[in-house]
Amino acid sequence: MTQYPDDAHITHDPAYKVVAADDFPAMIEVDRYALRSDAFDGIIGQTHDHFWDPFNPAYLDYATPFDVDREYIMPPERVPELNCAVKDRLDEGQRIRLANNITRFRMSGILHGEQGALSLSASLCDILLDPGAQEYAANQAREEARHVAGFGRYIKARWGKPYPCSAELGRFLNEIVLSPIVYKKLIGMQLMLEGLAMGAFADTYAYTRDPL
Repeated sequence: MTQYPDDAHITHDPAYKVVAADDFPAMIEVDRYALRSDAFDGIIGQTHDHFWDPFNPAYLDYATPFDVDREYIMPPERVPELNCAVKDRLDEGQRIRLANNITRFRMSGILHGEQGALSLSASLCDILLDPGAQEYAANQAREEARHVAGFGRYIKARWGKPYPCSAELGRFLNEIVLSPIVYKKLIGMQLMLEGLAMGAFADTYAYTRDPL
C-alpha cells in the first residue's frame, strides 16, 4: 500500500489497499483478481433494488409547475436572511426572490458536492487494489452521476443554471478529490460532506413547498 507521512498512524483495512493512480500495471497483475474481499458484496448486490432514473417522469416530473417569482420554495421562516432587519426593507416580491435565490445557492452547492462525489468515486477506481472495493466505487460513481443529473435538471427547470461553487466548498472538493490518500478521500466525502448534505436533504424535504 502506498504510505504517506501523515497517514502512518492509521490502522489500515486491507480492503482499502491502494496503488498510485498511474500504476495501471498493478491492476492487471494476475494474482490481484484473487484478492477480492466480500466486504462490499452485499451492498453491490442490492444496487438494483435502489435504482432510480432521474429522467423518468415516474420518478421526477420536471414539468411540475412552480412560479419561483411568486411562491416561496422554502417557507420564509426557514430563511435566516428573512428573519433579520433586511426583511423590513423589502416588499413581498423581493422577499420571495431573495429567499428563492438563497435556495438556488443552496441547491447549487449540493450539485457541486454531488459532482465532487462523482469525481472522487471515479478516482477511487484508479487506486483501489481490491476488486470488490473497486466495483463498489464504480457503483457509487454511477449513483453520484444520477445525483448530478437530477439536481442539475432541477436547477435548470427552476432557474436556468446554478450559481458558481463557493470558494470554500470548491477548495475542499478539490483537496479531497485530488488527494492520493484514500482515507482522506473517504472521510472527507462520507463523513464530512455527505453528513452536511444529508442534513440539507432532510430539512428541504421536510419544509419545501415545491412539489418537485
